[in-house]
Amino acid sequence: MSSEQILSSDGIPLEVSLKKAERKNKLKALFLVGPLFLFLIITYVFPIGDMLFRSVDDRMITKMLPKTFAAMEKWDGKDLPDEPVYKGIYEDLSYLKKNKTYGKIIARLNYEKGGFSSLIKKTVRKINKFEEGNYKEQFIKVHKRWGQSEYLVALKNTAPNWSYAKYLKGVDRKFDQDRNIILVPE
Repeated sequence: MSSEQILSSDGIPLEVSLKKAERKNKLKALFLVGPLFLFLIITYVFPIGDMLFRSVDDRMITKMLPKTFAAMEKWDGKDLPDEPVYKGIYEDLSYLKKNKTYGKIIARLNYEKGGFSSLIKKTVRKINKFEEGNYKEQFIKVHKRWGQSEYLVALKNTAPNWSYAKYLKGVDRKFDQDRNIILVPE
């Protein structure tokens, strides 16, 4: 046996020449498959990831009602909240009405508890007639639901920036005022 190297036609050892050709073929295959792979990532992976991210993202409500949630931190969720919560709701809804952006919160709050849509719309229509002070009484006078703690508990449940409440609703569950997971009544 001889240990002589086999050379290709251009004088390069055959083993090196074969590795070069193989590398070139792999690069061609990568360039052919690359655009398809990129297309799949852009059209499937990113949108699905974005949808999953938005399903747990609840920052919109917290950002739009900051004074309300700051005042609600002190509320235990048992009885009706005190005057500072209603004052926070008044200030936040007044600001949202002035900027005409209150419509964005209606769908999310209505998702949490049915009836929020009409509650917010009616309140926003009459909020300019509110007098300084005694906001709790004025809110209840505008709509009786402001006097029902279940609506304010539902509002408080939207406070965390990240929540899996939408997934709970899919299996007929929800959070109660203590953030315990309970079965939704029939």
